[in-house]
Amino acid sequence: MHGLLQALPRQGVSVRVVALGPSPALSHEAPYPVRVVEAQPRSWLRVVPYLATRTPMLVARYRLPKIAAAVEAELAEFEPDVVHIEQIHLAWLIPRIARRAAIVLRQQNVESLLLARVSRFLPPLVRWAARLESRRTARFEAGACTSATLVAAISEVDAVALRKLAQRARVEVLPAAIAVERSQPLSLSGSPPFLCLGSFDWLPNRDGARWLIKHIWPRLRALQPGCVLHLAGSGSGTLGRAGDRSIERHGPLVDATALYDPRAVALIPLRAGSGVRIRLLEAWATGVPAVTSACAAEGLVTTDGDGALLAHTPEEFATAAVRLASDRELRQRIAARGRAKLADHTPETVAARARQLYLHAVRLNRS
Repeated sequence: MHGLLQALPRQGVSVRVVALGPSPALSHEAPYPVRVVEAQPRSWLRVVPYLATRTPMLVARYRLPKIAAAVEAELAEFEPDVVHIEQIHLAWLIPRIARRAAIVLRQQNVESLLLARVSRFLPPLVRWAARLESRRTARFEAGACTSATLVAAISEVDAVALRKLAQRARVEVLPAAIAVERSQPLSLSGSPPFLCLGSFDWLPNRDGARWLIKHIWPRLRALQPGCVLHLAGSGSGTLGRAGDRSIERHGPLVDATALYDPRAVALIPLRAGSGVRIRLLEAWATGVPAVTSACAAEGLVTTDGDGALLAHTPEEFATAAVRLASDRELRQRIAARGRAKLADHTPETVAARARQLYLHAVRLNRS
């Protein structure tokens, strides 16, 4: 998001940002002013009463008076032509804005679909609750997408799902933007090193990492003795068995790109998700080949070898990872295809597309 916001002024878009803070990204010098809302999302316990309403719990967490006040202040001072709402979490603001500006609702994923997919891997009682919440979220998403002037899906795959969910909504595609300033890569231990990055406090990522450690990693080690798995990101320190020397945990990331050792293979074992994987875009940007599940590849990889190797089972994951580790020509081919696909995800390219969508939304709002 920061990369996109940096590029928008260069496309002639005047930007003002309202953001929930504090956030490390907001400390960067940026060519846009930021109004930081000093607040925290409500705890899950505090939003349980919303089960009796039409508001999904993930939206209720962010339904904060301080956010509404900050948005009202910006509407009065800045008088924008269009308001970009990032994610369904803030879609409760749409009725407050609708008569004052065009609204572009940016969908980084389809939350109801994500919940439905995650529910498959949960215990029975929790699975039932997740499916119920998925249906509640789907109804809210459909209403929000229909109420927004225009919806900006992150991929065509998500756009198709959103058009099905909200048939009267205007849904377009705005790809993810990524700007990687490559640091000097670390030399990771292992012959070779395998890399799995993510926010492991997020349930889908945590589920994928556990699947990797329990079912894929033993097979991979048997095929490639001497390899080491590097886990990095929030929550990574609590994964795996203490004392296992074949797994290193790097904890929260300050600079993710430093971990992309040129000898490494990135593993993206997501079993439930929506949207696109920024970690795959990072791998492309740093030239590190990746093995990914079909779910994690959605919206970015169409066929096996189209920027990554696709794997569906633990056996396929382990075999594909070893192939990438040992076949230099295959590594180069996969990395080259990934770099070529990055052209659609540069901040300038995405900002130019965003400007088109903003202007389209303004025209629609005035018609």
